[in-house]
Amino acid sequence: MISTSQRGQARRGSVSPGTRLARTLLLMALCVCAGAVVAAPKTDIVVLVNGDRITGEIKSLEYNQLKLSTEHMGTLYIEWDKIASLQTDQYLLLERTDGTRYYGQLVAAEKRDSTLRVKRNADQPLEAVEMAVIVRAQPIEGGAIIDRLDGYVSAGFDLAKANNRTSIDLAGGLSSRTRVRAWSLDGSVNLTDDSAGATSERYQLQGNYRQFVRARDFYLGFTGLERNTELDLNLRTMLGGGYGRYFVQNNHSEWNGGLGLAYSHENYTGGETFDSVEGVLTTSFRVFRYDFPETDIGGSFSLLPSLTKSGRYRAEGDLRAKYEFVDDLYFELKVYGSYDSQPPLADTEQSDYGITTSLGYSF
Repeated sequence: MISTSQRGQARRGSVSPGTRLARTLLLMALCVCAGAVVAAPKTDIVVLVNGDRITGEIKSLEYNQLKLSTEHMGTLYIEWDKIASLQTDQYLLLERTDGTRYYGQLVAAEKRDSTLRVKRNADQPLEAVEMAVIVRAQPIEGGAIIDRLDGYVSAGFDLAKANNRTSIDLAGGLSSRTRVRAWSLDGSVNLTDDSAGATSERYQLQGNYRQFVRARDFYLGFTGLERNTELDLNLRTMLGGGYGRYFVQNNHSEWNGGLGLAYSHENYTGGETFDSVEGVLTTSFRVFRYDFPETDIGGSFSLLPSLTKSGRYRAEGDLRAKYEFVDDLYFELKVYGSYDSQPPLADTEQSDYGITTSLGYSF
């Protein structure tokens, strides 16, 4: 892990019980990410355009690749345009480029015409969906919640001999999606220490919720906990909501944005506390390419102008690139930054930024 910081040293100080509790909750949330996911029976049938048939378990379709778990060949990634038809008893959520969603089982087609037959239940007729416009497919199971979870964990470590400087970066997350809603929980920890006793701590725990209302539109809710000693911030808690939309959604890219309101409570070094109401403008994107070099690039940016303190605004952003070198194992490079135009304390830094590299596992 490689980490840089704008300030050479971070202030030392006593850690409040509330901060210790926040750390404990964050680390517990990250540990949950290591839980195993129960697999469905491998009875789904994939027919390729060359006539080959593969039996396995459909895990997902994203960015033009179908992820299929097989009994003897491990996990396969099959390009979507190389598939002629699918058959499964699992209930899948299918999503088109225009945001239209279908839910049901996939019935074997009588002929190859590049369409999927979706059966919602025995009382309704089959729906035909063109494969070329499908951008996402995901099993929506009716069992325990652990069966519907996706997640990741990652870790990085850096050691500099000259000043005995060490940096540790840990991250993890869980997410789930159904026909009408999606949620995610992400946490990260960045710790830096050196022989002179200078330390830096950065903790984040963020939760997001989306309730789909129309083809590409959704209501959004979000909450977060943050600690950053570079900005003299002991703990910030935030809760808010708003409305969002997918502007671009296809097999190679995705871009969405939203706006809303948020309430935040901030506790700074020395015990000062501040409450504020903020506007929220947020956007995120993801681009995936399979040509060499295989690249998965994504990023997010949020602008939060204060409605209670004139002239103050905050900004948060990150940019990340991920390369999967073995099934479900990946290398990630991430750049992040934070900015506050008018920090509540006069001697507090306005910005903090860094670069991290890590190895991760997704499930």
